[in-house]
Amino acid sequence: MSDEWDFYFARVNDAISSIFVDLGIRTEVPVETRPWLLWVWVQLQAAKPDGLATNEEARRLNEIGEALDSTISATCGAQLVGRITGNGRREFYFYAAEPGELTASVAAAMKTFSEYKYGTGSTFQPEWEQYLMLYPSETNLERMQNRRVLEALAEEGDAHEIPRKVDHWLYFGDEASRAACRETLVAIDFAVEDEAVVEEDAGDLPYVLVVSRVDSVDTHTINGITLELQRLAGEYCGRYDGWECPVTRDEAVQ
Repeated sequence: MSDEWDFYFARVNDAISSIFVDLGIRTEVPVETRPWLLWVWVQLQAAKPDGLATNEEARRLNEIGEALDSTISATCGAQLVGRITGNGRREFYFYAAEPGELTASVAAAMKTFSEYKYGTGSTFQPEWEQYLMLYPSETNLERMQNRRVLEALAEEGDAHEIPRKVDHWLYFGDEASRAACRETLVAIDFAVEDEAVVEEDAGDLPYVLVVSRVDSVDTHTINGITLELQRLAGEYCGRYDGWECPVTRDEAVQ
């Protein structure tokens, strides 16, 4: 288990769901020594109309998660990789060398939470398909990164709705691709701030393009902008690599 966990929302079996996943292990997957998928499904006591958990029940569910992780990890040598909350239940997913004493371990962990109904099971899954399903798409990864930046700005008192200059970074494999994307960006009112060639740790995309535009950075606006930049970079075999802006406070409320 890594320290790099994060969540996003998506539809799972046509139900809006919150997916909490260990992002930090992606480069290690699949892990050959843990080919078995183990799961525990816990029925919510008082789900919201959309099937998600209420804030009031979240603490109890977190206690259940900690108990299951502690017990299953110890008795089955399992690794918690993610969970899904939606459709009136919370699902916990682990990978292990073998199921071992899964049923007995879950029963022991759930004794303290007798008010909750639960189910458990396992399947041989050496390619870690369930984890790969939980892992966010490029689009969701971008939204997650935007949320982190906005949270950091909010801690500094930023008023996201106020327009300000926002810088964006894009990387390309060659000069021609960068130039073509640059022309497209200039046509939609982006200004070119910098162009460079990165010699160290650049991989296959050493050609850097930094552009800027004056925009608001509320969630809806910045997601729309960055997802479009991600799409445009992809059209030119490049990569969009994020944004930054100055903290902008609302002087009227200071």
